[in-house]
Amino acid sequence: MIQNLGALSSHEFRYETKLPLQRQQYQELTPAFIGLGLHPRRTYADRRVHSIYLDTPELDDYYDVVSGLSRRSKTRFRWYQEDTEHMVLEVKRKKNKIATKYLFQMKNPGGLIPRDQSLLQSLVTENSDQFPAGIAGLYRPVLEVNYKRSYFELKPGIRMTIDQDIQYRKLSPTVSCQMKCSPVDYVVEFKYPVGQESEFGHLLRDLPFRFFRHSKYVVGMDTVMVG
Repeated sequence: MIQNLGALSSHEFRYETKLPLQRQQYQELTPAFIGLGLHPRRTYADRRVHSIYLDTPELDDYYDVVSGLSRRSKTRFRWYQEDTEHMVLEVKRKKNKIATKYLFQMKNPGGLIPRDQSLLQSLVTENSDQFPAGIAGLYRPVLEVNYKRSYFELKPGIRMTIDQDIQYRKLSPTVSCQMKCSPVDYVVEFKYPVGQESEFGHLLRDLPFRFFRHSKYVVGMDTVMVG
């Protein structure tokens, strides 16, 4: 739905394959890697990831993902640790399992967090010269997410992240004062460029787990809307 993405920088097209695990399953992951002769190399220090997801009043992006549309998008603000002054707007577009992201570095000297429409409008005003068309008028903050992320590489080009302690907060129609824990304990995600899918499949073909579609946005919305 968002148009005019030319001002944003584009990342490469890549595959994203997810493995949601409960705690007991996760304890079996390292032995499974060892059995495959894999020793993931840590590439970055753990950090806390924060996101504010935006959607239309009709939740068009949410329902696109739930209905399984092959082409879908998600829009979110993201920052790391408590560094809200270096917030990024991400428009993530996906076709089946292939994803790309468009990034826009925010000017946010006050470090505000756009949890409601008024604060979102303040960010839009501060960045009006480059803000993507359609955000301010059509989108509103609906969900806040944070989690701890660990970063690894299985082999050149094939990366893995592990997310845990995932929490959600409802932002619409009013901001909830309480975070809710995700029903999923861990989300393991493998990311690799288009062209390496055969290599990835061969690398993990004997991994004793099933890959599933998993969207933190959808799981989060389902979690906070209960009750």
